[in-house]
Amino acid sequence: MLETRKIFIDTQYFVKSNFNFHSQSFKSLQKLCESNEIQYYLTSVVEQEVDNRIKLSIKDSLNSLKQFKRKANILSTIEDDHLSTLFADVVDADVYEKASNIFHGFNSACNYEYVEADAIDAEALLDLYFKMKPPFGEGKKKAEFPDAISLLSLESCLEPEDKIYIISDDVDLKSYCEGNDRLIPIDNLEKLLDLYNEHTNTRTVKIKEYIAEQSDALKTQISEYMDDCDFYNSSSWEDAEVDGINVLTVGEIEPSVIAVSDEECSLTFEVPLKIEVTVTGPDFNNGTYDREEGHVYTFGHSTRTEEVELLFTVELELMYDFISGELNNVVQNLLYIPNTGSGVEVDIEENGSDW
Repeated sequence: MLETRKIFIDTQYFVKSNFNFHSQSFKSLQKLCESNEIQYYLTSVVEQEVDNRIKLSIKDSLNSLKQFKRKANILSTIEDDHLSTLFADVVDADVYEKASNIFHGFNSACNYEYVEADAIDAEALLDLYFKMKPPFGEGKKKAEFPDAISLLSLESCLEPEDKIYIISDDVDLKSYCEGNDRLIPIDNLEKLLDLYNEHTNTRTVKIKEYIAEQSDALKTQISEYMDDCDFYNSSSWEDAEVDGINVLTVGEIEPSVIAVSDEECSLTFEVPLKIEVTVTGPDFNNGTYDREEGHVYTFGHSTRTEEVELLFTVELELMYDFISGELNNVVQNLLYIPNTGSGVEVDIEENGSDW
């Protein structure tokens, strides 16, 4: 049951979503806010935290880009329009400004309610800290001050009978909400959108029933999707490459309906996969170490196969006819697994992770 239409999104969710404000979840939220179906609250703390996290993320990404340019410098000597774009000059400040503008543009489009920290009770904040109450807990954890200020700010702006969903998977933040009838914790935006759609649209239940019926077929599709993805080894086993993968199991599918209309819907779900990965690289175990050059020379290769468990987010779009309370002529428009286009990272060491 939907208890309120007020929501607050913690920094943790923005980071986990990789600040992708063009995702279907954020677009669905924006549409609901624009039509005044959902009221979105943003605290000054989260605004500054997200801005800072965006800046740090971009800094890390641009440093990786610079390292790539140094290592792949030979590619810059080849006359090719596609390759030349990889070596174009990038101004760090310009990239950050564009990313920050996207975040603030999203907030504005959502007609957000801005909550400043000037009305919080400083004594209440200190009481939480010194008595080690959530979100501080054991050790007090001074890093939790921003969360505490955000939560107290929200409480200060709500009317006595108001409630608000706190979207976060942060354990300490959720602990604060326990026993508080006004602050309702929910793990992610997708679950909130699903809850809203179940409350407002009868099609949601039928869509979930259809997904349950198609569970085995969807698992097969996910397995085949992963077969077509590139995998790469990021371990300390230098020059070791993934030879092949085999999807052993696909976990249970528990979808969230994040957008629904008369003729189509968008769903998302997280699914764990157990994958057998085979990696081949230089045989350092039988290599020869040259003390003068400080280098290990190898004369063969070794292969290692391990099982890894990875968690993926799956996006799904369906089209249908809704006749007499039932879905008919259902067509799958899209099955997409984000963050796999540039390769899936695994960590396989030559002698195993416990060596």
